[in-house]
Amino acid sequence: MSSTPHEPRQDEERPGAASEAETAQRAVEGVENTPRSAMTPRFNLLFRGFANRFFRHFELEPATVERLRGLEEQGAVVYVMRYSSRLDYFLFNALFMREGLRLSSFANGLDVSFYRPFWEAIRIFFTRRRGRTLEGEHEEDRQRVRELAREGRSFFLFLRTARLRSFLSGRRRQPRHSELDLLEESVGAIWNHEDEPVQVVPLALFWRKGPRSESRFLNLSYGALTRPSDLAKVSSFFATYRSLSVKSGEPIDLQDFIREHRSEGASQVARKVRRSILIYLYREEKVVEGPTLRALHRVQRDVLADPQVVGAIEERAGQRRSSPERARAQAERIFREIAANMNSTFLAVLASVVGWMLRRLFASIDVEGLAKVAEYAKRHPVVLLPSHRSYFDFVILSWLFYSNYLVPPHIAARENMAFGPFGFIFRRAGAFFLRRSFADPLYKEVFRAYVAYLVREGFTQEFFIEGGRSRTGKTMAPRLGMLGWDVEAFIASHRRDLFFIPIAITYERLVEESSMVDELQGGEKQEESVLGLVRARRYLQSRFGSVHLSFGEPISLSDSLGERRERFRELSGLAPLEEGPRVQLEAERRVFVEELGQRIVERINWAMVANATSVAACVLLGSSHRGLRREEMVERMRQVVALLRLQDVRITPALLADESAGFQDSIAFMLRSDLIASVSGPRGEILYFEESRRRALDMYRNSIAHFLAAASFMARRLRRGATALELREDLAAWQDALYQEFYAPRAEVLAAHCEGYIDYFERSGWVVRSGEVLTPSKEGRQIFPILEQQTVGAIEAYQAACDAAELLDEPVTRTEFCALATQQFGHAELLGEAQRPEASNDTTFGNALQLLVRRGILSQEQRPKKSRGKKKPVAMETVFGAAGDPAALAELRALLAGDRQS
Repeated sequence: MSSTPHEPRQDEERPGAASEAETAQRAVEGVENTPRSAMTPRFNLLFRGFANRFFRHFELEPATVERLRGLEEQGAVVYVMRYSSRLDYFLFNALFMREGLRLSSFANGLDVSFYRPFWEAIRIFFTRRRGRTLEGEHEEDRQRVRELAREGRSFFLFLRTARLRSFLSGRRRQPRHSELDLLEESVGAIWNHEDEPVQVVPLALFWRKGPRSESRFLNLSYGALTRPSDLAKVSSFFATYRSLSVKSGEPIDLQDFIREHRSEGASQVARKVRRSILIYLYREEKVVEGPTLRALHRVQRDVLADPQVVGAIEERAGQRRSSPERARAQAERIFREIAANMNSTFLAVLASVVGWMLRRLFASIDVEGLAKVAEYAKRHPVVLLPSHRSYFDFVILSWLFYSNYLVPPHIAARENMAFGPFGFIFRRAGAFFLRRSFADPLYKEVFRAYVAYLVREGFTQEFFIEGGRSRTGKTMAPRLGMLGWDVEAFIASHRRDLFFIPIAITYERLVEESSMVDELQGGEKQEESVLGLVRARRYLQSRFGSVHLSFGEPISLSDSLGERRERFRELSGLAPLEEGPRVQLEAERRVFVEELGQRIVERINWAMVANATSVAACVLLGSSHRGLRREEMVERMRQVVALLRLQDVRITPALLADESAGFQDSIAFMLRSDLIASVSGPRGEILYFEESRRRALDMYRNSIAHFLAAASFMARRLRRGATALELREDLAAWQDALYQEFYAPRAEVLAAHCEGYIDYFERSGWVVRSGEVLTPSKEGRQIFPILEQQTVGAIEAYQAACDAAELLDEPVTRTEFCALATQQFGHAELLGEAQRPEASNDTTFGNALQLLVRRGILSQEQRPKKSRGKKKPVAMETVFGAAGDPAALAELRALLAGDRQS
């Protein structure tokens, strides 16, 4: 190429820009001046066939293409990648041709002239200059970069071009720093030319998904010290080319960067540009690959070296019939029982199988907010906290992350999921297992240390904060064990932050619907087994509608802790604390974890998506009878959707689109699912449900019942007329009493929803105002009973729990209390005092039990659990007894009966 700067002609569209035709003509007429690394507008027959066969399925995102075109119009575009690779460069050559983007005129460290038509490649080979020194080549590269930057061309720079052979032979120690020099040449080319814009665009290209295993000698992943060999790249390509993904970073305006840092000099500016690119590439690679997977024996060594684990081993060794060797062997056996053993090959195979299965079962899987989670994951570890309604929750979430080039999570799973050969498979998909009981001190310490290892290394985690699956469809009280260990591990680590991601997973229809209904009606829970999975193949013949995943607002653990992190760190410090300060700090940390758990379940609840099944179930169960005429059902569904929209609840696009058509598709899905039935009457079609479907409908209704709870309480109070102040006070009382039932953020609902509902009721003509008093209108008397019924079942269950509390004469366990409350609910049904049999379940009775404890009506204490069979470590259990506060019980009964005095 000429050593003098190119002067643009007056008739050029933009300075230095050459058309594709001019590029092709230059390739033919001036072969001796064509860099051997320049992209070609035409491939030879071999490479054209290869591109057509293997690249045709892949396209750049339209937004990326438009952004790159906009940058080309401004001037030079410098694409920067970590490693030089002929295969990667060939791919971009094909993509740029297909999208009409400007081809690269140069790439350091590559000779790709053999991509060109045969005779062009021959002419380039015989006309190239020979006998040049390495320094001469470098100087030509530097001059070429300066010219291309000033001419407004596009070119590639690779940060690492050294081959493994050169690296092992010591050539890496030779004075070749061309990558840094070339970046510096790009800076120097426009240092004094502010009218020549240059945009630097970092690119990350992934040929495969999933984490990488540790390998010290030959690591061909993005963490290697040298560029991967062409053989390794091509071998990996043929195995994984369908998983190809390109990540394009935000462009760096070199002119702006220079203006901001000019006082530091060109070399320092180039270093800062390079650092910005490396940070981007690191973050993109981190979110795809995650931390390096270490050999299991190395993880075991680190976990068992934890000081608290060492102490637990020594304590076990000092027990009767034990020894240091036996205690150590027990700790190793516990580790193997717990630890995951994630494997990328297994993940790839499972992703194919799971993808096929999900396509058979569900019409679609809709996702909201995943891109935001990916941005958080680039900077800090994340802990996924999904709602738990189905065994498919963790399957869908892991498949979704893998499919979207996010490293799949390590999943905390109950030991009952480690059955048969599936335990082996689940471990390699990232599952680690925990026992139902942590009574064994050694087991508890090993598990805690393993969780600390995951936090310390930055692995993505996933656990269900509700514990088990919710059989009722409502969000259950948070289980704080795993959450507490994650908080403790973060406090003790040097991590800057850890983000908790609440996730709501909503099903139009649950695959396990029938088994859940059987359990709610008193049936035995079916244990997981291989035979059960084989029998479940019949579900593949059914369709269960759509699944909706909604990622809630992440919670920063660093921000939540604030200054408390340093105080809490003293609990895990080497210096022992005195008894008083230690107990106080432990109590403060326990309160923090409890409040954090409540915030998480609130956000899970508030991220739920309203779909056709849940809205229709609200209307049907809100009626005083089992059937509605189609016209009335459509009208009531519209009113419910309007109330949800008033609160900015996410509503499925299908349901919104179906609203204008009278919810025909939604009702048809309910009919196909056998959740409702239809019969023709003299005055039109009647839609109704069989009594046997009541509990199934309640499960779907409960997924959005918390959105309607405030309106339900207000409708209940408006029956006898109320002022705005009375409504607000009554709503506050209900929210405090039934907080654990609906997990609605109390302050936010009171501040916004109360006044908003009153205004909406008036605008809709549902209430009339007489002075300060609001009373239902004729239209209001039709819709308010349906709203009121959304919470009546919970109130009836709480009344039965109050009856059970009065009967206690000795402490009982939670299970025993729920059985007593179930009995009292049955009595109320016989007397006509309870009308909602679906409300009789252990989840609701358990929530009522916690309310009775909070109100001082019942007491709560720990006692040793009765052991059966062979001697085991003594476990503790929680029991509840009468606290003897009749005034508190009378006050709660008055509230539940609607007789509370404002």
